[in-house]
Amino acid sequence: MGEFGDSLGKKAVRELWDTPLLKYLHQTYNLRFRYMGLPGVDLLDVKLWKDMIDEVIAFEIRAEPNDDDPLGRRYITELRRNLQLLGIPGYAYFGSIEEVVNRREDYEGTKYSQNNFIPLYNLDFCDEIASKIATAHSGEIVLRFQVIRQILADQQECYKRFGGLGIFLILLTVRNQLGARKLRSFLSKNLYSDTQNYVEVCNRLSNLPLKGSVIGTHTWALKAFLHNTIRQYLSNPNISATFFPMVKYTGKTPGSPMIHCIMILCRFEDPQVHSPLYLPQNYLTEIPSVRALDTQDLIWEPEPGERMGANAAPNSQQWLRDLTPTMLSGMELSITKVQL
Repeated sequence: MGEFGDSLGKKAVRELWDTPLLKYLHQTYNLRFRYMGLPGVDLLDVKLWKDMIDEVIAFEIRAEPNDDDPLGRRYITELRRNLQLLGIPGYAYFGSIEEVVNRREDYEGTKYSQNNFIPLYNLDFCDEIASKIATAHSGEIVLRFQVIRQILADQQECYKRFGGLGIFLILLTVRNQLGARKLRSFLSKNLYSDTQNYVEVCNRLSNLPLKGSVIGTHTWALKAFLHNTIRQYLSNPNISATFFPMVKYTGKTPGSPMIHCIMILCRFEDPQVHSPLYLPQNYLTEIPSVRALDTQDLIWEPEPGERMGANAAPNSQQWLRDLTPTMLSGMELSITKVQL
């Protein structure tokens, strides 16, 4: 499972950062979740959030083949068995989420389609985000992170069919690693003005190298690229979003820097009025990053160009309450019990 197996840092992210927010949304707004993502064979996320989850759509990567398992199916077999034992309705596809969603089928040939609105995406990219993967269209290759665009298109179709509140949450985890030339290329074009300004400031403080791999040393650049790209993807389906502080941690493999980089609370807006709102304003400079420690603590750890954190320890629930995003206004008054 590599970096995506459980680590002390990932445990801190799950228990101290993700869980308080999900419980707050569940208890305050009576929201329940249909979960789609890569939970791992032990289903640690799903078990922790079981009382808030009604259905699981899971994905599992191929195991390293060996003499007893030449097709590398032992992980998916174990995941399906554990999901059945847990007693939550669901299905597990064989393959990474980005490959299955883009190719529209898994390694076993099972066809993939999103049949219901997904309130909770837990997206763990299984390789460097700019690595290439195939699609359902013969000969077409896309970059791994571009699956987000397809996921949003599928979500939009389900929202059109079923309606509802149109609110959903994206938890996005990636390796804090990318080739310097690729990252420089991504940050040289199609940037919003605030992203451009942030990149210029950060480059003066911590200049990107010209070549080689950037591994855990210039997190600000990956943050800027992803925030800029995701806003572009959200704008076309007319989705407003609240971006939470980026959380850094160390993966299972020693020295593997990871980012629980973007936690995004999203809402579809009126399709007749193109007016998506992205909060907080000045996100890149005003919202400091967080570090999840192996000691099971969260601390503020600003990147270059970010302001210093508050005196109190980071808390996702309190952070959202202080922000009071308009997409949640009035919901506690109008909702008794609803699945997103």
